[in-house]
Amino acid sequence: MSAPAGLRASVVLVGYNSTEFLGRCLDSLRSQDLPPSAFEVLFVDNASGDRTVDVVEGYRGRFPHLTLLRNERNLGFAAALNQAADIARAPVLVLLNPDTVAEPSWLRELLAAFERDPAVAVAGSRVVNGDGPGLYAAALEILYGGVCVIHEGDRRTDAVSGCALAVRTEVLRKLGGFAGELFMYGEDLDLGHRVRAAGHRIAYAPSSVAHHSAVRRDRASTRTYMFYMARNRTLVCVRNYHRKRLYLLLDVFVLFPLTSIAEWMRSRAKAEALGWLFEARVDSFRESLRLLRAA
Repeated sequence: MSAPAGLRASVVLVGYNSTEFLGRCLDSLRSQDLPPSAFEVLFVDNASGDRTVDVVEGYRGRFPHLTLLRNERNLGFAAALNQAADIARAPVLVLLNPDTVAEPSWLRELLAAFERDPAVAVAGSRVVNGDGPGLYAAALEILYGGVCVIHEGDRRTDAVSGCALAVRTEVLRKLGGFAGELFMYGEDLDLGHRVRAAGHRIAYAPSSVAHHSAVRRDRASTRTYMFYMARNRTLVCVRNYHRKRLYLLLDVFVLFPLTSIAEWMRSRAKAEALGWLFEARVDSFRESLRLLRAA
């Protein structure tokens, strides 16, 4: 697939009932200090029931390169990213959550990380809370699974947040794309494991800044977050760790219970959260056994 001259990035947004935030996000992309012809916008809609698609259609003509893909059902975040990666024409694929607002230099500074070091295959932005200066995501040092230390690049960088992440398109395709079976949450950590195992570097670009609207405590009070975050913490490890059976044993008796307690304490829906965590435990164990049989 030939790319237009000067196309540097394919910016991917995955939408699911994103009307509330989407206009501000797209406006921030229009305000980037790169020429509009330097990037394409690939929007994948996961069967939204609101006006998400109408909002995107309203931006036709405002971007030189805008593609809208519509799914008849919600395929999940990771699978939607892979759909965009299949048609991306630029050498770098850039993920941006639709509930973010990117600062004008966001994309330019993110792409600069690849230009400074050819060994870098993934780079991530500094993401701050939209309603204040607090840090939402930055460089990530993975302790295990989805348990990470967020830092400003002064420690080991094992991964960066998928909220605002860039990856060399060719590298992503060689690695088989994002892990679609995760559905959502953890696909950025899984990618970090595989990128490092393939011998590439991961960079943190603190001068590339985006503002994120989500509140972690609010998300912890929903089934979607609680189920997939708890489930995928196990699956990311089983997918990538060498001693899979030993890890799964520790996960069953120690790690999953401890991390689940932490998630449960943050949730405002404590009674419902117990059921969500139980569902996650059952499903993660079943999927882990499937992965072990396939290994």
